Amino acid sequence: MTDHDPERLARTAAALRKLSPEALQVFLCNRVEGMTYVEIARQEGMTLEQVQQHMLEAIRTIVNDAG
Repeated sequence: MTDHDPERLARTAAALRKLSPEALQVFLCNRVEGMTYVEIARQEGMTLEQVQQHMLEAIRTIVNDAG
């Protein structure tokens, strides 16, 4: 189901702007580009644990701010 609620989209955009550059990159690579955490780690020169931490930061921020 697609949600086109303008207020929710605005909250999501605001939440994305709050992310660190690394967390935003990891989130976009995973959710938009469909990359695995291992692929992201290799591409970005991070450990798998760093990718997981950045993704956790992104998801927590988006859920807390955008609902």
